[in-house]
Amino acid sequence: MATPDDDLHDRMARRATETGLLVAAAALPATFQRTLTSRSNLDQALVTGLTVTIGQGLVSTVQEALQALSRPTTGTTGDDTRDWHRRVLGADALAVLAGLGLEHWLDERDGETLWRATARTTGWLLKITGTAGLAAGAVHSAAGTAEGDDDTAARAGLVVLAGALAAARELDRRRHERLDEGRDLDVEEASVSVGRSLAMGVGVTVGATGLARAEGWISEQVAGLLGSVLPGGRETWRPVGHLASVGLLLAGARAAAQPVFRSLEGTNTRFEAALDVAPWRPEVSGSPDSTIPYDTMGRMGRRMAWTVRPPDEIERVVGEPAAAHPVRIYGGLELAPTVQERVDRVLDDLERAGGLERRWLMLVSPTGTGYANYAALGALEFLTRGDCASVAMQYSARPSPLSLDRVDEGRAQFRALVDTLGERLEGRAQRPTVVVFGESLGAWTSQDAFLHQGTDGLRDAHVDHALWIGTPFESKWKDQVLSGDRPDVDPSLLGVFNDIGEWDAQDPDRAADLRFVMLTHHDDGVARFGQSLLVQRPDWLGDPDTRPSGVRRSQRWIPVTTFVQTLVDMKNAARVVPGVFAARGHDYRADLAPFLAAVLDLPATSAQQDAIRRALEAEEAVRTRWIADHGTIGNSMAVQLVDRIRTQSPEAFAAAMDDLRAELRGWGAAWEAGTDPA
Repeated sequence: MATPDDDLHDRMARRATETGLLVAAAALPATFQRTLTSRSNLDQALVTGLTVTIGQGLVSTVQEALQALSRPTTGTTGDDTRDWHRRVLGADALAVLAGLGLEHWLDERDGETLWRATARTTGWLLKITGTAGLAAGAVHSAAGTAEGDDDTAARAGLVVLAGALAAARELDRRRHERLDEGRDLDVEEASVSVGRSLAMGVGVTVGATGLARAEGWISEQVAGLLGSVLPGGRETWRPVGHLASVGLLLAGARAAAQPVFRSLEGTNTRFEAALDVAPWRPEVSGSPDSTIPYDTMGRMGRRMAWTVRPPDEIERVVGEPAAAHPVRIYGGLELAPTVQERVDRVLDDLERAGGLERRWLMLVSPTGTGYANYAALGALEFLTRGDCASVAMQYSARPSPLSLDRVDEGRAQFRALVDTLGERLEGRAQRPTVVVFGESLGAWTSQDAFLHQGTDGLRDAHVDHALWIGTPFESKWKDQVLSGDRPDVDPSLLGVFNDIGEWDAQDPDRAADLRFVMLTHHDDGVARFGQSLLVQRPDWLGDPDTRPSGVRRSQRWIPVTTFVQTLVDMKNAARVVPGVFAARGHDYRADLAPFLAAVLDLPATSAQQDAIRRALEAEEAVRTRWIADHGTIGNSMAVQLVDRIRTQSPEAFAAAMDDLRAELRGWGAAWEAGTDPA
């Protein structure tokens, strides 16, 4: 038989849920606002489902805390239930006042700390929770259910109120969208079905709600245990139970992710059938002349070695004689057990291949998988007429979003590469011009290798130029050099650009001084996404009339909502079509030749740059098709090579097969004799 205590407990749980649902209904329309990139139906479902679920959970938890503070301290009776209702309304009203006070006292300021923004957003959360709690309480009072009667009428009233809130917010969203009428935002708009997105969003919400229920069950057990041994009872300790349950779920998720990580790392280290033969050119790693074994280079390293531009292709594309054969050196994670050993072996191979005799030396910090941008490498080789060397070292074998825990290792490895190179170049009569290049996570790791050293750190390390594309928001070096006056930063050496048009529009003397350049598209979600979006409005969502191109004037910052939307924008920013270069989002392939030519002051006519772009696009398309068509053992590169030799030179093929059979027989005899075949 239910007791008054049980009845009050149920009412507290329902009131917290109702408060959260009112806020979720009001937040729903804002999840459909247009942002940096277009979204598919599934994307929209994720944004809507996650935003609604997280928002409802946060508000319900805050309301639970307010209700716990309002709970009668004596045994529960019907009078106590009515008294609790009045107490909760008072707590909600105080929460609104406290929230308004925090927002006013901690108003937005330029350069404010994250702690200040967090405190202000906490005030916003108190304000909306208290307002929704007051609204829910008012509906219950009007329906007479605050006295403990049947709450059917209150439920109907809450549904009507939720619908009215959603309708009002939808009208407001549509009114704001008019701010972008007539603007050319260069965004491929996807056709999103509101009905399908909402239906899929319900699925996401159901899944997230199931997880929330598991979290709620764990938190109830923790709260019950604490309430049995500590003063205050279960309701008092429920917020602590939520913290404990979230920690347990995160630990479980981390443990469950480890097999996925290992699988991804295996994919990026195992051989691709399409490139299962080592390159023969001595100027690249993995060749017969190289000191770096081909089987240690990983998938991205082997692709880098195979796509080097030979002199005859350089001459054909640029229309001028090649100065040298480009050098490409790559060190995979399996090359050696320690960072310094890998660095030493990579630089040994660089010297072997003649890389230090080239005029230009580009140090590449790759993305999470170890990918070194082929368009950047190829563009440099064309622009320098082959008189260049490129060096890349892998620090992770997972996609960049899953390699954030490897940033420190990537930073340390890149710094070791720069420092050890400097030691080897010291005392040389002639040294190459050193260029640092990093894309995405590679930009972050190569920038933070000079953390707390500003631009002076780059110059002290004898780095002559740097070009970073798609720098992630979380780069600390970027924040340091762009945040204000520092004695170790020379602003005349540093520039940030959205496109080559901005470069061309600057004063020529200013352009001549620039050495370290960040190329960041205004609509690049990777450059915009960060944890601070949860609690702080970013500068790119400031005054609508002064926002960067590519950022909608209609978009508004909303805690949680903007965080989830920009997370999806980050995913979509990297959508590319192989062989079709673009200059938007996180795709910088079309920018690379013009910017390398400009930043490094390399001679190239407009016609030559167009030819370079066409050649790079064609090569990417061919490479993509080759890998897709030769991805199985029966169609591998080795099989293709054997078939060609068999067709073109049957006698040589037969002789090679006889030699192979003789060697296999020798191995067999050695095994039978118990000796080592090697």
